[in-house]
Amino acid sequence: MTNLKKTLVLTFLAGIFAVSGSSTVSAGYGYPPQRHCKYKQITSYQYQTRYQTVFVTRYDHCGKPFRVKTVRSFTVKVPVTRWVKVGY
Repeated sequence: MTNLKKTLVLTFLAGIFAVSGSSTVSAGYGYPPQRHCKYKQITSYQYQTRYQTVFVTRYDHCGKPFRVKTVRSFTVKVPVTRWVKVGY
């Protein structure tokens, strides 16, 4: 009984290897076809909002100065670089 199981397992594995091996061969050349793809660097720009904490001098009704902590926001144009696949 164990010899029969071994034979079935080996036959099954041989069938899997035969099917997987034949799928990589293309048109009888013996190796899979290769596509020559090139990558091109693309730079685009993205707007981001940045925040900055600053101290501002204010004056009260008597003219005495005091400092106030405020948060300012400003928009920055940031370059974003990515690689795009260009196939021929």
